[in-house]
Amino acid sequence: MRTTLSTPESSSAAHSGDGEILARLAAAAVTRLQLGASAVLLDAADAPLHSAGAPEFQQVLLRVILHHRAAIRQAPAGSVRVLSRLTFVQQPSYPQATLALVPLALPDGEPLGTLLALHPGDWSAVETFALESLARAAVAELRWRREREARRHSEDKLTLLERALETVDLGVTITDEQGTIVFTNPAEARMHGYQVEELYGREARSLAPPELWNPGAAVPARPVRRWMRERVNVRRDGTRFPVRLWSDVVAADDDRPLGLVTWTEDLSARGEPVQPAADADRDPMTGLPNRAAFLRALGQACDAKREQRGQNFVVLFVDLDRFKAVNDRLGHAAGDAFLAVAAERLAASVRPTDLVARIGGDEFAALLHGVEREADALAVVQRIQRLLGAPVTIGDAEMTASASIGVALCGSADTPEGILAVADRAMYRAKSLGAGHHGFSEPGVRDHEEALLQVEQDLRRAIRNDELTLRFQPIVCLKDGRLEGLEALVRWNHPERGLLGPQAFLPVAEEMGTIVEVDRWVLCAAARQLKAWGDHPVLRSVPVSVNFSGRHVVHPRVVQDVERTLREYGVDPRRLIIEVTETSFVEDFQTAASVLAALRDHGVGICLDDFGTGYSSLGYLRQFGFDRLKIDRSFVQRIGENAADEAIVRSIVALAEALNLTLTAEGVETVAQRTVLQRLGCRDAQGFLFARPMDVPELGAWLLASA
Repeated sequence: MRTTLSTPESSSAAHSGDGEILARLAAAAVTRLQLGASAVLLDAADAPLHSAGAPEFQQVLLRVILHHRAAIRQAPAGSVRVLSRLTFVQQPSYPQATLALVPLALPDGEPLGTLLALHPGDWSAVETFALESLARAAVAELRWRREREARRHSEDKLTLLERALETVDLGVTITDEQGTIVFTNPAEARMHGYQVEELYGREARSLAPPELWNPGAAVPARPVRRWMRERVNVRRDGTRFPVRLWSDVVAADDDRPLGLVTWTEDLSARGEPVQPAADADRDPMTGLPNRAAFLRALGQACDAKREQRGQNFVVLFVDLDRFKAVNDRLGHAAGDAFLAVAAERLAASVRPTDLVARIGGDEFAALLHGVEREADALAVVQRIQRLLGAPVTIGDAEMTASASIGVALCGSADTPEGILAVADRAMYRAKSLGAGHHGFSEPGVRDHEEALLQVEQDLRRAIRNDELTLRFQPIVCLKDGRLEGLEALVRWNHPERGLLGPQAFLPVAEEMGTIVEVDRWVLCAAARQLKAWGDHPVLRSVPVSVNFSGRHVVHPRVVQDVERTLREYGVDPRRLIIEVTETSFVEDFQTAASVLAALRDHGVGICLDDFGTGYSSLGYLRQFGFDRLKIDRSFVQRIGENAADEAIVRSIVALAEALNLTLTAEGVETVAQRTVLQRLGCRDAQGFLFARPMDVPELGAWLLASA
């Protein structure tokens, strides 16, 4: 008997080849054990019911299934459950019988259904064992049949895949983890001058020039999406030809890499010249083109556009956010691995016709051909952020990445370097908004950038022509007015605009990167002046403070520069104080800490400027070991008017006393402010109340007047 029972609760679909085996199971149970009836109830919805036995007993089974399906499924897996007559036989017309249930499941735990058997009498232990044995045998046969069908299906798919790959024009090669070729197609063999059989077992790198062989792992340690690159390959006779390669890592379910599949396009048929496979054009860490190769390709695109042979294009400047933290926390090896993953994902974000290159450090660039407007590149920008945002496992750490991305259209500058610089500045504007942002080079912005660029060029000239000059502002003791120190402040004697204050050029220097050169000039000028004051009766013992920007604090040679400058001018390190703000080291905490510690160990004083306006001042005081603090002028200016500001200053004074720090209040302009600061216990102060920033002759006159 074969009946279809519709049920909404389907746990697994019936396999196409199971019916015959299950029908034989039901029949064997009836004939071998002399049962009234037997049936196999599958868990799948709309699955057929396979039954055998006397019609009246089959009717009993059908009624039991229809009315007690839930109870039937409660049988523990792998055991026989016998139900008494009274459980199911409640009508006089039913034959007297006892029901046995055997759950059916494959070895992997996949449930199939239940074998039901009606015995005219009572079940003995031997009969229940025999019924369970029949069920096990049927399940074993089901498993064997399914495995055979799966193998046949896989073999058919492989045969179909092989036939398809034999007909394509692109070369296809599959390698194992060691880089050994385990499959290739006729197109791959043909373009390299081999027979298919000759490539099996060879190392895939033998198809490339020796200078491009990578001594590292043949398969990346992390599964990544497809990445593309262009290079040259070598034929059997030694001739070289240009190719474009697309590669994908084949990974197991647990992301463990199993091998690499690479598609190869022969570009020589298109008449494209063979490019030299020189290491000079390739970044050794990521395998991407380097800055020089990118600028060369960008120059070709510019020439084609200028000669009206090419399309519009867009350049992306990509800077990884917080990459320094990866190096600091996990080490440079982990940082290199992180860069390799980022490079793979960036290459996977663009089309095969586009170009991705590593510009340097954690900076990359992309050249997108055929893009008419900057806004049209938004889809690529979003794809980059999405791919970079996927988790990356480096050692035992899992992390995600994001990037600040600048976008520049081909007409934003006249030269390849200029276009890349426009994209770079757009990236910096995006970074100022926070991680994961992008920015465009709008016309208004470009006008502003041109103005900034002009200021930057003039400032570089000013440094060379010694147009910068120093002004010195006294720091005095509030108790007796004694001179405690001087702060060196830079000014610019502009040949056309006259004397410029710091706000006219220092923000530009910060944005354009010239600030380190300005800081170095101030350091040398201050050291030169300290040497000149070596015999001065007052100034020979007075320390001078100079300000270091955030870029300068983390510069690789800052400690050596300070030590060399002091040694060159014969200045006692104790006469120099370096002032920094908390924003100087928020982005690179560890480097800043080591730099300031080295300077302090050398004898230089370290002062935290603008205290109270940063992110976590107390934590920085504890970890950096500052010996001086400056209260930010914003608190001092309202100290007589605002109770909250007065409370803040009182707390800072108490903190400085507890930590034995020299404390200076900035921006003191009124007698009332000085009176409150004295009452609160602040020791030193500077501001217009005492003196404005002065040149050397003015400072000498002020000293005479103050004597």
